[in-house]
Amino acid sequence: MRQLIQLSRHSYVYRGFTIQKCPRNPVTMSNTYVISNDGNYFGRDFALAEAIQTVDSMLKQGGNNAR
Repeated sequence: MRQLIQLSRHSYVYRGFTIQKCPRNPVTMSNTYVISNDGNYFGRDFALAEAIQTVDSMLKQGGNNAR
């Protein structure tokens, strides 16, 4: 099982990737989560669980399950 580490109120680390919670959209009233690693942007998801699944999927496709 991989561990999600909360660094601050809006920032998490999961398997070496940073997941940041963005400010709430005033129109849709929903938050988004931005995924990055070493200064590279890997996309935006609409839930923390989706961001975690995106990281898992990227690592599985890349064959890098060691993280």
